[in-house]
Amino acid sequence: MTLIKQINTQETYPLRQEILRPHHPPEQCRFAGDFDETTVHFGALSNGRIVGILSVYRASNECLDAAESWQLRAMATSKSHRGKGLGLRLIAAAESHVSAQGGTCLWANARLHALGFYEKAGYVAHGKRFEIAGVGPHVLVVKMLRD
Repeated sequence: MTLIKQINTQETYPLRQEILRPHHPPEQCRFAGDFDETTVHFGALSNGRIVGILSVYRASNECLDAAESWQLRAMATSKSHRGKGLGLRLIAAAESHVSAQGGTCLWANARLHALGFYEKAGYVAHGKRFEIAGVGPHVLVVKMLRD
């Protein structure tokens, strides 16, 4: 059984580098806001090993007109644990946390190849595709938790 729980910032770095930034130095796996008091990091643990991660930051987005916005970021699942629903469970944990904090909107810069996953989780593409230098094409996805 896989457990979803809050983890510390540093515990996210190995999977961030392995999956999200494999050709970048470790310091590029540390993101602004990682240590903010409102930031929370979630991990999916299988046999005590972190096999999935997701971070959530209180952050507005200039493209959205939503109060109490939060950003999903640095979501990754190890290759050996994909397709088992861990990503959806991580998102559910983040959504529950954000709702409990009074958040009304969650957004993410989704990699194009992950757009279907986010749509399955109830997120809607917003705006045009854009490029994140050194990472690839993305699209903004949004989910309103309440109006």
